[in-house]
Amino acid sequence: MASAAKLGLVIAPQQFLYDEPGSPSASRGIGPQTDEVFSGWAVRLGEAGPEGWIRIQTHYGYEGWIRRDFLRPLEAEELAERQNGGRFPRVADPWTDLHAEPSVQGDLLVTLPRGSIVERLPEPDREGWILLRAADGTTGWGQPDALRDRLDDDRFLLEGHGSRSWFRQHGEAKIQQASETGLRAAVVRNALSWLGTPYRWGGKSAAGIDCSGLAFMSWMESGYLIWRDASILPDYPLQPVDRERLKEADLIFFPGHVAVYIGSGRYVHATAWRKTPRVTINSLNPDDPDYRRDLAESISAFGSLFRS
Repeated sequence: MASAAKLGLVIAPQQFLYDEPGSPSASRGIGPQTDEVFSGWAVRLGEAGPEGWIRIQTHYGYEGWIRRDFLRPLEAEELAERQNGGRFPRVADPWTDLHAEPSVQGDLLVTLPRGSIVERLPEPDREGWILLRAADGTTGWGQPDALRDRLDDDRFLLEGHGSRSWFRQHGEAKIQQASETGLRAAVVRNALSWLGTPYRWGGKSAAGIDCSGLAFMSWMESGYLIWRDASILPDYPLQPVDRERLKEADLIFFPGHVAVYIGSGRYVHATAWRKTPRVTINSLNPDDPDYRRDLAESISAFGSLFRS
C-alpha cells in the first residue's frame, strides 16, 4: 500500500486544481483551473509549493496544485476501509444538504456537490433520513435518495505507485467482466443527466462542467476511470476505434473537444459555443436541425473501452 504520509483527503465541498501554484487567479479561487475535486476524494501528496500549496495526484491519475488546507492527512488503512461503496456512497443529486436534525427545517450544516463521497453511519434511520459524515468530520442528517453506491475506487492510490500505466491493465481486466449492454446504457444515462449544466472550463459539478469533465464523470459514475482530458492516452483503457464500430457510450474526439455518443448519430457534450454554452445534444446527420458542421467535419478520433 502507499505510504500513509503521502495520502490526503479533500475536506472542502469542492476545489479546483491548477497548473501553477500561487498565481493571482489561483489564489482567488478562479482560473486557469484545470480540474475539480470534491469532498471525500482521496489524493496522493506530492511536492510542496509556496504559501501552503501542494501538488497532488488524484485517484484517476490527474495532477495539479491545490492549497494544503483543503486536505487532511489520510492513512492507507483508512483509505482501504473507504473502498466499501455502500458505506461510503457518492452524492448523485446536483447538491445535497446535511442537517443538524432529520428535517428540512433542521439547521443546514454543509452543502455537498454531486460526486462528493460521504460516510453512512450505523445510526437507525429517522423517518427516512440517514446520518452521514462528510470528509471534514461534519455529521448530519441527509436524504438517502440523493446518494448512490460508489462504483469506482481508489485502488490506484493503494496499488499504482503513481504510474498511470496501472489504469490500462486494471481497466481492461475490469471491462472484460462487465455487461457491455448494461454498462453502455448506464454511461449514456449518466451523461444525459447533466443536460443543461452550464459550461465551465475545468469543471465537473452541477455549477459548471467542461467537455472532458462530462465524459469523465459519465464513466466514473458507472465505475470506470478514463483520462480526464480530451485525448486518448495509452496508459488508460480507452482505445481508438473505427467509426464503423462506434456504439453508445463511446467517445468522439475533436481538436480540443470530446463528446459522448448516445446512438442514432447523436452525441451529448459540454460546449462553450455561444448559442448553447451548456451540456447539450447535437447530431452528426446533416439533415438534423441540431447538426453542427464545424464539429462533424473536424472529428479526429473515436474511442471505446470495449474491444468488439
